[in-house]
Amino acid sequence: MTKASPVDGAALLRWVELELPEPPWAEREPFLGFVYLDAEAGLSARGGRASDADVVERPSLTVRLPIGVPGRVLPDDEARTRGLPAAPAWLAAYGPQPPVDGPWRRDPALRGRFHPRFPDDLQVLVHDGEPRRTGKRTEVCWVRVGADLGPAPAGGGRLLAGVLLNQPHARTTIHAGDALRFLSAPGGAHPLLVTDAYLAERAAWELEPCPSCGLAEALDPPSVMARTRFPDLDADALPVMFTAHCAACGPPHAQVIKRRT
Repeated sequence: MTKASPVDGAALLRWVELELPEPPWAEREPFLGFVYLDAEAGLSARGGRASDADVVERPSLTVRLPIGVPGRVLPDDEARTRGLPAAPAWLAAYGPQPPVDGPWRRDPALRGRFHPRFPDDLQVLVHDGEPRRTGKRTEVCWVRVGADLGPAPAGGGRLLAGVLLNQPHARTTIHAGDALRFLSAPGGAHPLLVTDAYLAERAAWELEPCPSCGLAEALDPPSVMARTRFPDLDADALPVMFTAHCAACGPPHAQVIKRRT
């Protein structure tokens, strides 16, 4: 028997047993339920008393997760032996479900960052570009991750895609509902929104981490940052190296940005 462990986002679209402290039945019997995502309430399990003949298609109880009680996820072979379907018919009423095993949930850089009730939602640092150019500060917003696009173009971590969930207060280039891409491990306190233009240039430049927060990425493409500082440069002339204040910390913390040779 699989030992008890926390039942959280890793149990999505799986059958679980929970030892509820005060179940609505007299017998000492576990709750058997199927874990799904409710768009409004978040991670949940629908089911009932494990021995009920109609517990699969006529669930009597909904449990909101995570919950601090002993529980276990049923292995696939045990679920099949017990005649439990891969998905009960009632699941269709709750709309499209997230991927069963999104690889971003295993990204070490994102461990502990996801919302406890929405297993693909996390906070991302969003922006309109470098504050020196735009006059606008960065902001932290919720993003629902939907795809892993592969390794980041430089440094560590992954390039991920998602949808912005809440409306930023002071940004003008992104809005709630927009698709965006971000780096899972940019250094600093949060994953970081990146643009196509930034990704196209990133591998050609080396960015030293901020000595204060550790951010090792920038908000604008380095060529744009260079021309923000040196507007009189010829169109085909870029400095080999320049410095920039950390976009997260601000002055006096600075990064060194230099072209790879």
